[in-house]
Amino acid sequence: MTQREERGGGCLVAIAVLLGLALVVAGAGTLWLVLSSQPEPPAQEQGAASEPRAFADYSWEELSVISSEIAAAQSPEEAASIAASHGIHVGDTRAVTLEDGTEALVRVIGLAHDARADGSGRAGITLLTSPLALRQMSGDAANEGGWEASDLRAWLASDGLALLPDELAAEVVSVSKDAASRPVRYGSADLSGAVTQTRDALWVPSLSEVCGDVTLMTDEYGTEPSANTEYVDFVPYDELLSSEGEQYEFFREQGVSGTSDADPALQMSLGGSPCAWWLRTSYPFTYGGSSERYCYQVMTSGLPSGLAAATSEAGVVVGLCL
Repeated sequence: MTQREERGGGCLVAIAVLLGLALVVAGAGTLWLVLSSQPEPPAQEQGAASEPRAFADYSWEELSVISSEIAAAQSPEEAASIAASHGIHVGDTRAVTLEDGTEALVRVIGLAHDARADGSGRAGITLLTSPLALRQMSGDAANEGGWEASDLRAWLASDGLALLPDELAAEVVSVSKDAASRPVRYGSADLSGAVTQTRDALWVPSLSEVCGDVTLMTDEYGTEPSANTEYVDFVPYDELLSSEGEQYEFFREQGVSGTSDADPALQMSLGGSPCAWWLRTSYPFTYGGSSERYCYQVMTSGLPSGLAAATSEAGVVVGLCL
């Protein structure tokens, strides 16, 4: 073989090697483009949890996202199913440290129960705290305007809300609440306009939200007017007391009713001492010439139908929604 042929063969080999390397590089580049063009997995929604956890292990922001999912449910069964898929159930509790340093217990009492005050649908999760403080319902014994005009409602909207941890307060949504706004004279047949609707971020439960349909008046006086009651029909008064919201699932599961005796599910304490706690329901009528108005409260024993003057102090058990 001549030197020219040897040099020619070497050049051909070199060219072949270079072409092979080019093909390898091109293939690698193509593979990189294919891989890099694959869509990224969807980003997890901010605040949402990837795996079910205990209620107490979620942040309040995460619970707010879950609450929105629950609120979209088409039935109570679906709401419970969505909540359960996240490990959340009615009756679940967690401790919170208030801004004044005291500890409170927060419990899930309802799912997709309360109507948001802005008309956008239901709030997904309703919570109830243990007593945050001892307060009067009103500084005026007449408690004109009932819950809507009460000192306690005003306190909850300001100082009461400020007691909540900032991360919880940021997720609270206002809901619509029904309450009897004026006392009815004993024996009056006109109960129209006695119930008004308020917009509240924090509130105390009503008698019917805790006990369900109320029959306190007819249980005591019967369903037929009699001479002993000046021929008063008490059915409308029970209907009035029952018109302040439906019973929460937690209390229904516990078997609470207006005639329950001492009920452990309703017993509360503040600072280690048992205490009665307010309901936002006013006694439906006043007697004779008296202007003093009484309000319902859960007694220290857990009896849900106690009465106290609006100027007395009782525990403030707070309802709120996410």
